[in-house]
Amino acid sequence: MEKFIKEARDTENAVEGCTNSCNLSEVLTVPDTKVNFNEWKKMDRQTQAAEVWGGQALLSAAVLRARTLVPDPSLNQQLGRTYSNLRSITQILRSHDAQVEPALPPAPPPTLSIQTLAKLLSVHSNFLRGRVKLFLTDACRPDTR
Repeated sequence: MEKFIKEARDTENAVEGCTNSCNLSEVLTVPDTKVNFNEWKKMDRQTQAAEVWGGQALLSAAVLRARTLVPDPSLNQQLGRTYSNLRSITQILRSHDAQVEPALPPAPPPTLSIQTLAKLLSVHSNFLRGRVKLFLTDACRPDTR
């Protein structure tokens, strides 16, 4: 997981000075990355999984859409790597039995509206360091609940 977090930070840093070519021509919806740790700890595993999967889906869709909106080939390549990493994280989540049970439809995760590539990559990095890392850290511990 640390590899993906480092790559997300590196990609975020790579576009930090980007100006007009990093503005997106439409607004994208991404997960809000703020985490209230006390509330997170009180959530059951199913609710945590729903938030992680919902955020993962929003980020994947936003990165794919951004790829169609960004004409710069090097930026597009960065987004391609970001999307590939998101798919790898999806596999990691699956390997930890982090599926959302279909019994109840999950509540949608809190969202943000963004319109720059820099903000998209910042959200990606923060999401990995926040909800995803918390979720997987708990998944790798013996059950203490």
